[in-house]
Amino acid sequence: MAANKVTVATPGPSGVPGLTYEGVWVAGSVYQVRDCVRYTDGNLYVVNVQHTAASDNNPVVNTTYWSLFINANDAFQWATKAQYSLIGDSLGNAGYSALHQAYQAKDWATLTTDAVRNDANDTDVDYSAKAWAVGGTEVTTTASRGASKEWATKTDSAVDTAEFSSKAYAIGGTGVTTTASKGAAKEWATSTGAAVDTSEFSAKAYAIGGTGVTTSSGKGAAKEWATTTGGLVDTAEYSAKEYAQGSVLAAEGSSKNWAQLATTPSTTATDASAKEWATGVSTHKNEGSAKDWATYTAADVRGASAGSMSSKEWAIGVLGRGVAGEGSSKDWATRLAATVDDADWSAKEFAIGTTASTGGSAKDYATYTSGGVRGATSDHSAKAWSVGGTGVTTTSAKGAAKEWAITTGGAVDTAEYSAKEYALGTTATSSKTYALKVDGAVTGTDFSSKAWAVGGTNVTTTASRGAAKEWATSTGAAVDTSEYSAKEYAVGTTVTAGSAKQWATDTSAAVDTTFSAKEYAQGTQASTGGSAKNWATQTGADITGASAGDMSSKEWAVGVLGRTVAGEGSAKDWSTRTGATVDNAEYSAKEYALGTTVAVGSAKDWAVLAEDSVVDGGTGYSALHHAAKSAASASISEGVAVSMAIALG
Repeated sequence: MAANKVTVATPGPSGVPGLTYEGVWVAGSVYQVRDCVRYTDGNLYVVNVQHTAASDNNPVVNTTYWSLFINANDAFQWATKAQYSLIGDSLGNAGYSALHQAYQAKDWATLTTDAVRNDANDTDVDYSAKAWAVGGTEVTTTASRGASKEWATKTDSAVDTAEFSSKAYAIGGTGVTTTASKGAAKEWATSTGAAVDTSEFSAKAYAIGGTGVTTSSGKGAAKEWATTTGGLVDTAEYSAKEYAQGSVLAAEGSSKNWAQLATTPSTTATDASAKEWATGVSTHKNEGSAKDWATYTAADVRGASAGSMSSKEWAIGVLGRGVAGEGSSKDWATRLAATVDDADWSAKEFAIGTTASTGGSAKDYATYTSGGVRGATSDHSAKAWSVGGTGVTTTSAKGAAKEWAITTGGAVDTAEYSAKEYALGTTATSSKTYALKVDGAVTGTDFSSKAWAVGGTNVTTTASRGAAKEWATSTGAAVDTSEYSAKEYAVGTTVTAGSAKQWATDTSAAVDTTFSAKEYAQGTQASTGGSAKNWATQTGADITGASAGDMSSKEWAVGVLGRTVAGEGSAKDWSTRTGATVDNAEYSAKEYALGTTVAVGSAKDWAVLAEDSVVDGGTGYSALHHAAKSAASASISEGVAVSMAIALG
């Protein structure tokens, strides 16, 4: 279907019929309902009742046939009444004519000599589009107003007595050009002869210079700040170029001078360039260069304080020999036969030297065996302490490690024996004896490992002793005359208090005075108080070993021992037993539901026992009885009602 096209499938209801215009009213014409005519008074009338026109039923005199449709005078006034003239028509409406509205529209579009007035012509409303566009009285050069054209192009004064046009602010104009707090965009971009707004300067002035910017306090052009050399830019500071490669000392030194000048690059006498600090030899800086601090060995570092030596001097030089707290790394590493400073010795001397006053070299402490270490005669070398040497071997309170390990047949240090002698020897009590002897004590009351493990004289079956093997496996008797082995306590039969096995499984009798776990679980001994099995399942009698009247769970559930016994009866009997009481007084649920034995009547008897049969032996009848009686009464009542109806005709 095409856009915006509506297809009506079923027409809606018809609207009210329109009017039919018949022209001027004519006597003798036949007029139909909703015909419209113009009468001689100029007004239009509509027919209400079909009729034939005559002088006595014309529209003015006969309001039954005719209704006024349009008053011609009203229409004329609404169309042509003069501007600002208020209309009051025959229907009581008030307003202004189309002519008035046209003139008002014209004023809103083009009036430039005054403000547009309101409809009553007693108040100014606002100004026309033309006045706001190109100017007019009370708009042109008027406070808080101004036409669009003025705001765009006026350059000879302010537009609204206070502000200026786009053109004035763009390229200049009276009140903008060189005016405080103003200035045109063009001035702010290019003016170099003076300040733009009496205090600030253009982009060009600040870029390449201009009056009031070039060499001016607190200012200076970008170009000056970049390239001026030999003097100040703003009477106080210097340019980037001066700071980069200039020679004015008052600038505190250019980058170039700070990089390579041999003398001071600034007004400070001790300042020096990077090159001077790196490789220079001048002394004005009161310090040495990096190069001197690294490599100078002819004397103290040039420019530095007395005693200051270079890294190289500290590394391999000889200036510090015999000087307290000094000496080069090389001397501290390799100098022999003399001290490095005025007190101590080199690493080499301490490593392999023989000078007596060192306290002994590492080499002497490692290998010297002809006596005490040279330089420390009271102590011996590692080798002497290891394999022997003069003053160590077979010496009181000493002895070499080798002697302490393997010497047999005699003491190492005149008093004690070696590890081997203590392990295997015969001179001292050895480890071997403590390991294997089983024919008696090793010393006093101490026995060997083997005796304590598998037995031996004065250990096996001995009070407060016993071998580990006995304590593990011996059965039939005590191990140490009073206590039993682990095996006896586990599975034996000798222990008076019972073995673990007896406590677990014996069902023939009590273990001591009480019974085994198995007996308490499923046994039948008379004095146990009843096994768990009997408490669960025994039927036909009280629980074996328990008190009189004690019955099992099964007996209480389905048994018959409790029948006719006060306060007893199984769950099954209380549920289903009929024809007799469950205990000695009460009946089962089934008896109360369906039975015939209950004196007070079962639920079934109370429901369906035959008519005229007493349920409870007294005066109670069943629901069936009462229903039958009600039905009989209803039948009689119906007969009486019929009889009365017949009698009453």
